[in-house]
Amino acid sequence: MRKAIVTGGAGGIGTAISTALAAEHEVIVTYQGQRDRAEALGLRAERFDLADPDGAAELLAATGPVDVLVHNAVVWPRGDWREALRANVEGSLALVKAYLPGMVAAGWGRVVLLSSGVARSGMRGADGYGAAKAAMHGAARSLAWDVGPAGVTVNVVLPGLTATPALDRLPADAVADVIAHTPLRRLPTPEEVAAAVVFFASPAASGVTGQELLVDGGRD
Repeated sequence: MRKAIVTGGAGGIGTAISTALAAEHEVIVTYQGQRDRAEALGLRAERFDLADPDGAAELLAATGPVDVLVHNAVVWPRGDWREALRANVEGSLALVKAYLPGMVAAGWGRVVLLSSGVARSGMRGADGYGAAKAAMHGAARSLAWDVGPAGVTVNVVLPGLTATPALDRLPADAVADVIAHTPLRRLPTPEEVAAAVVFFASPAASGVTGQELLVDGGRD
């Protein structure tokens, strides 16, 4: 059984990803402040702070090498947008680069980065968040060149607005407007986002790397 780690693996989308991967993988989920929620999944849980410069090295020391890295954790801007941008870009790249050597040495590996439809279509007041997520795309393309010869793939999944409990924080009319301008006339579910991640993490995706898959019901 291959070993997978899902950062932010106990959130709305993260839970669906962790659960789906657990069908065929030994899954480790990370949390920052909600340990109980992570442990409630019945999977191994490790603390990981994306904003901590030593976080990636400490997580690797705790878990050892993995076959699949799904990076779903994010630091939301709360005050200084520069700090959030630094954490999401530098922290994410540090995480991936910490785990890639083990995959290269093994001759097999899957990295799946969770971005956002905001990186492509934008959203009012989300410039720092959009910039951080867009950076994942450029990183994936270059990393794909670096590790492809070793049998390691790096891909990006971009969820659109997704039907999670977080929707309760948004104005109902804003959500209705998104649905009205979506070809499927509904929001994607966390399970549908997870299915895209599972594909990229599987042997079936061995010929796919440096790519992006948008899961937003066809809106973009």
